[in-house]
Amino acid sequence: MPELPEVETIVKRLKSELVGEVITRVEVKRAKSFQGNTKQLKGRRIVDVSRRAKLILIKLNQDNLLIHLKMTGQLILINDHKRLGGGHPSADWIGGLPSSHTRVIIYLMSGQVLYFNDQRVFGWIRQMSDQAVDQELAQYGPDIINVRVTAGYLYQRLQARSSAIKLVLLDSRVVAGLGNIYVCDGLFLAGINPQKKAKTVSLSQVTKLLTALKTVINRAIKLGGASINTYRQVDGLSGGYQDELLVYGREDMPCPQCGAKIERFKQGGRSTFWCRQCQR
Repeated sequence: MPELPEVETIVKRLKSELVGEVITRVEVKRAKSFQGNTKQLKGRRIVDVSRRAKLILIKLNQDNLLIHLKMTGQLILINDHKRLGGGHPSADWIGGLPSSHTRVIIYLMSGQVLYFNDQRVFGWIRQMSDQAVDQELAQYGPDIINVRVTAGYLYQRLQARSSAIKLVLLDSRVVAGLGNIYVCDGLFLAGINPQKKAKTVSLSQVTKLLTALKTVINRAIKLGGASINTYRQVDGLSGGYQDELLVYGREDMPCPQCGAKIERFKQGGRSTFWCRQCQR
């Protein structure tokens, strides 16, 4: 699933190209993937592109398009010279579009075309009013990189939870924008066992953990996120954090700190990677 750094990168790549564009037509190829009135969108001007949690907000001069990529979503903008965007790495990054995974196509006045692809059809685009967007985003806690997320705030939220610390960090109601890759690496950097009960993590550990999480997230944003497969070198779509992973995806490889083997186990239906020696 594209996480905060990947979504932030998509927004940065698309914003300069999309702001000022006018929608000429929206073609919905899979009804489940789009909620709204395509006829109303004709002639609407794009005034901003931003991110909140893992959602992408395309603000129009009237209404908004709120986008969630979920597990396998992509936004790819094509013009005469290049492809920009990102999301789940797949052959659609380099293949002809539309493809069998294309769910929504947004045609723009300049001739550029924005493709929303989604293999597993969990993602969506919704036409929403400002009020509806506010109501949707109110379900999320503050972004992990928001100044509101202090050690005191996170410690207080953890005190009420007896679940494993890793699972609580993945709960977007507590703090938004964290996904499996960066939680695994953040917990490693902080030296915290991912199975430790959240309410037993001390304030000093939370302080160290918050610093670690912000470190890996900001580093990933700088590198354009992670593109973990054979398509990771595609210009305009890929990221570079996969070359700096600390523990995620490194099962049986040596720990970068102590040299012991990185282990993997299932936690909440997802793989957790950790070092038994370094994370207590």
